[in-house]
Amino acid sequence: MHCQHEMCAGRASCHIRACLPDHLLSVENQLFDNLDHVNEEGNSDYKNLIEVEFRANRKQLFKNTKGLDLKLGDCVIVSADGGTDAGWVYSKGQLAGIKADKLNGNLNLDELFEIERVATEDEINRLFSIQKEEPQIAEKCQEKILAHKLDMKFVDVELRYDRQKISVFFTSDHRVDFRELVRDLASEFRVRIQMVQISAREEAKRMGGIGTCGLLLCCTSWLKEFHQVSTDSAKYQNIQLNMSRLTGQCGRLKCCLNYERDSYSELLKKFPVLESMVKTEKGLAQIEKIDIFREEIWLHYEKSENWDCMTLDQFNKMFVQK
Repeated sequence: MHCQHEMCAGRASCHIRACLPDHLLSVENQLFDNLDHVNEEGNSDYKNLIEVEFRANRKQLFKNTKGLDLKLGDCVIVSADGGTDAGWVYSKGQLAGIKADKLNGNLNLDELFEIERVATEDEINRLFSIQKEEPQIAEKCQEKILAHKLDMKFVDVELRYDRQKISVFFTSDHRVDFRELVRDLASEFRVRIQMVQISAREEAKRMGGIGTCGLLLCCTSWLKEFHQVSTDSAKYQNIQLNMSRLTGQCGRLKCCLNYERDSYSELLKKFPVLESMVKTEKGLAQIEKIDIFREEIWLHYEKSENWDCMTLDQFNKMFVQK
């Protein structure tokens, strides 16, 4: 699903709602309206809450105090810190409020910027023309970073709609003193410069890509926040500890290793501990393998090098006291 603009590079780097066909947008808008109707007893302030998506999956909440009739996929002009910006309506109403509460706790609506208006065709074209300038800005930023010999990796650059601010995203394992770089860039572009240090996972989220599953990266398409991932998640699921297969595009353990961890942990409570020893009629055996889907347990007899497979019910009848 792609939007029709020539700058669109697909869902990994374009605007998710803008990439949806009109007939799907109309269906989603109907769902949002129905949700607001069903949740009329909820927080009435959320009815004017709008989640706007900017480039590279950056999202921010705004308030629609002017009562604009906004639909998903609409391009809007919003207030920003010392200027204006442009983005696309991603969600609205009660659903936007629910998402905000889960991420931010108590939401202070007074601190939110306002949506100024729906963007005209000329303003949309201007937005895309601004994005065409970003590769040249990125190239200049990389040159400046090399010239100042800073220990940092340039990731991305974002020029705000009003051309009053440039955000430079970078990663680094250390604290970086970039004051000279900021002064150099400010004199070069004559705008305010914001340096944003991000993690390796956030870098993958901004850049986008396709995972080994063949789908868009979770962090690019839907994952809102990152949680710690350890190799224990793989061990619970009997996944071989092959780091080349367990690491994602960010170079860190894949977030999806956590998705089914709780289910596996709960199911494993019914089974004996791996590598524990049991005494059978054939001799002493070690529990070498557990298949939670088939509910099977594999025993290995060390002296005879033989293997036995039994169901969980059979194992419980033999070894678990009532």
